Amino acid sequence: MDLTQFIRKIELKRKDVPSFNRYPFDLPVIRTLLDIAMHPNVAYLIGENGMGKSTLLEAIAVAAGFNPEGGSANFTFSTYNTHSELERYIRVIKGVKKPKDGFYLRAII
Repeated sequence: MDLTQFIRKIELKRKDVPSFNRYPFDLPVIRTLLDIAMHPNVAYLIGENGMGKSTLLEAIAVAAGFNPEGGSANFTFSTYNTHSELERYIRVIKGVKKPKDGFYLRAII
């Protein structure tokens, strides 16, 4: 495991989840999530529409310090609250090095 990568692992704090019968915890990707070990070079989230890929990615971004509407960690604004509460229920396990910059690209179709 590379301790220098920014995000090494994502864990769902399952014991803290209020109910798996409501959004976003009822999404298939979240309902079955224990943890995700992140590859140091690239990570792919693959699945059918409505599985929760974007919701999970958004929660990871917010938990890592990015604006849920996209942008850099130093660029914060809000038009209206659109993200789920999932970031409060995931644990982001980081490496020892913090990147100097970063960007979360949120794609809305």
